[in-house]
Amino acid sequence: MDQKLKKSSPYIVGFLILLFIFSSYLIYKNEVYEFKKNSYYNTYRNVEYLKEYFTISESFLYSMKYTIEDKLKLECNCSHPSYINLQYNKEKDIYTITNIKGIEGESSLCGIGNPKTFKQESINEINSSLYLKPIFLAAKDVIFDLKRVYYKSLNEFVFIYPDFTFQNSKTLKKLYECKEWKKSIEKMQTNNNFILTDLIKDRLADGYIITLMIPIKNKNRIKGAVGIDIELNTFNDFISALNLKGETYIINDKNRVIASKNKNFLNSTLDTSNKDFIKYQILENQLSLVHIIDNFELFKNAFLNSIGKILILFLLISILIILIYLRILSLKLQHLANTDSLTNLLNRRAIESAINKQIEISRRYKQPLSFLLIDIDHFKKFNDSYGHDIGDEVLVKISNLFRYLIRSCDIVGRIGGEEFLISLANTNLDEAYILAERIRKLVNEITIDNINMNITVSIGCTTLNKNDTYKTIFKRVDTLMYEAKKGGRDNTIKR
Repeated sequence: MDQKLKKSSPYIVGFLILLFIFSSYLIYKNEVYEFKKNSYYNTYRNVEYLKEYFTISESFLYSMKYTIEDKLKLECNCSHPSYINLQYNKEKDIYTITNIKGIEGESSLCGIGNPKTFKQESINEINSSLYLKPIFLAAKDVIFDLKRVYYKSLNEFVFIYPDFTFQNSKTLKKLYECKEWKKSIEKMQTNNNFILTDLIKDRLADGYIITLMIPIKNKNRIKGAVGIDIELNTFNDFISALNLKGETYIINDKNRVIASKNKNFLNSTLDTSNKDFIKYQILENQLSLVHIIDNFELFKNAFLNSIGKILILFLLISILIILIYLRILSLKLQHLANTDSLTNLLNRRAIESAINKQIEISRRYKQPLSFLLIDIDHFKKFNDSYGHDIGDEVLVKISNLFRYLIRSCDIVGRIGGEEFLISLANTNLDEAYILAERIRKLVNEITIDNINMNITVSIGCTTLNKNDTYKTIFKRVDTLMYEAKKGGRDNTIKR
């Protein structure tokens, strides 16, 4: 497992780095998604508020429409108490009613011409329109920022709230001659529902307005229209109050800007190509709210909101990488502490610990366990005659021979200058002796360049007995190894 960790650690670290990059990207994209979702939600919520505003306005318009149309059907039977207050100004050629009875409030009716010359149909229409006053006053209380509400007749009279005084017939006539009114009449010829005008300059005051209108008909003929004028400031204040990052516009069906924070965009055509935008209809096919997302704000907010999570992820990944490298460092230190630096075999302390564990396993499973203690003959002569470099080369070559011959379940270590101990798992004494002899003969075949000396070893061979410990085993195999040396070296003694 430790070796696998060492080999796989670069791949694990690489994977963790890729995981950090990918996870950071996902965190960032999630913040982008959340930002857009909030923008969609806030836009939708405010559109619903605007829809409610127009729904209320529409309700009042239809209430006025049904009221006046019902009165028109009564024809000569319809009369209003305030009609008796009608006054004609011959010099200005206008007639007015300013003291309209029934409910307190400022409203006025003003028209062109002498009422004495009017036909009964026109008189009936004037009386019918006067019944709109209670609805006018109710609209004032319910619709915030109401600019004005009125009935505008094709017979050139206007009933309006709040009260407005026309200077003369020419002033009133301008309302009928303006192109916006003519366009509206054309639309109403084919549309019985309410219509929305373009952004227009207010003819009765400063500023810009849009108008909601519904045609008034009698006997399938248009008599006029009831309308509500909405100030541009109403929409501009609404847009300014939105807590949205980016640009917000209210546009009509021609994509012309009705309202915006930037007044320079008013009445211009909004171009949304190649832009990330949200669009909700306020009035079907007539009025929409468009929010263009500010990508800089989007990315900035997404980055700022995700940086904390990314830093936490970075710390976690960094801790994991540090733990991996600490583990590898620990393994390296353990390897250095347990390994002979020259031969890369276990050292004396490490092999003792490993053999003690092997003894426990052998006794638990009742398996034989044998040992070889190998000493290089006349090793001091190699060092004295050829130097320590040659002596080291001899040690390395013999160590490599041990690695080649023993199994993965066996243990080999260097326990002294030229002494090696081998523990052979599940191996009896005779099998151990055979391996010892093979080692001895193969050592004889080892050659070193420019060295004219044969390399031989003396080997002690023993097996684990019932009451043996590491110390008793080592003492016994050490005695056998010295007996081999006394017997002429290049020899194996077993017992």
